[in-house]
Amino acid sequence: MMANDEPPRIFLTLLVCTLGRASSLERLLNSLAAQTSRNFEVIIVDQNPVGVLDPSIHEFPELRITHLRSRPGLSRARNIGLSASSGRYIGFPHDDVWFEPTVVEEVIDTFRRNPKLSAITGQFVDAAGHPLTANLPGEAQITRENIFEAGNAATVFIERAAAQALRFDEALGPGAPTDFQSGEETDFLLRALESGVASWYFPKLMIFHDPVDTAAPLTERTRRATAHARGFGYLMRKHRYPLPYILGKVARTTLGAAWCVTTGDLEGARLKLSWANGVLYGYSKGRPKPVVATKRARAKIK
Repeated sequence: MMANDEPPRIFLTLLVCTLGRASSLERLLNSLAAQTSRNFEVIIVDQNPVGVLDPSIHEFPELRITHLRSRPGLSRARNIGLSASSGRYIGFPHDDVWFEPTVVEEVIDTFRRNPKLSAITGQFVDAAGHPLTANLPGEAQITRENIFEAGNAATVFIERAAAQALRFDEALGPGAPTDFQSGEETDFLLRALESGVASWYFPKLMIFHDPVDTAAPLTERTRRATAHARGFGYLMRKHRYPLPYILGKVARTTLGAAWCVTTGDLEGARLKLSWANGVLYGYSKGRPKPVVATKRARAKIK
């Protein structure tokens, strides 16, 4: 386990980057104000026009909030927040999630019961407690093979020393100056694993999130599918996943699109083909991460 030279006064930093979701942010802050443990701070990295969030933040004087500003770019904003964090551990809740009152207490208790762990994750659920993503059925060590069922940045809590050494790749994620508007969270976790950060998945640690809007216009759903797929393909190349693994996923999705056509589901076919094309595009543009970079990151964390 990595340790800082001096134990910080605050156990947990909750780093929230936000843009255009004042009402959702208030819901999150309300849930934080109701926590059974107050051993945390909140860092809000604001990408809205100046003054937009001031009324929302002023509603919660009981919370220890640091309000920072950033230009657009989720990874850029998170790196700004990382530099200002003081908790021993850091979480990265999205601005549209909310917590049960015991979540902070659960995170603290989990790390104290598992002192060899430097990172833990939970699962995304809707208001009724139903999983919103594919998840492993039980507790497990996080690996390259299961990371897509065991890791989501909104449910990640990681030791500050490791997070500040790793930082987020500012070429990835919403608002990045590239075609890869997703994947920054998985990239962060993959680099943590490659650097020797001991990580474990705890499905009982649940973070609430609204379901994906399946009623959105097809053009918007297609845009989201393409963006996520490009990020996924890019990550596969960057982190040296085998080509047969990628082609297998593309082939299965393409066959699924063909089945949609035979059943008359043309919208489903379009979404699947958009995803398959996005993966191939992302993979073609990705650059394998040099092995020496992994060794340097591991040395920096240690």
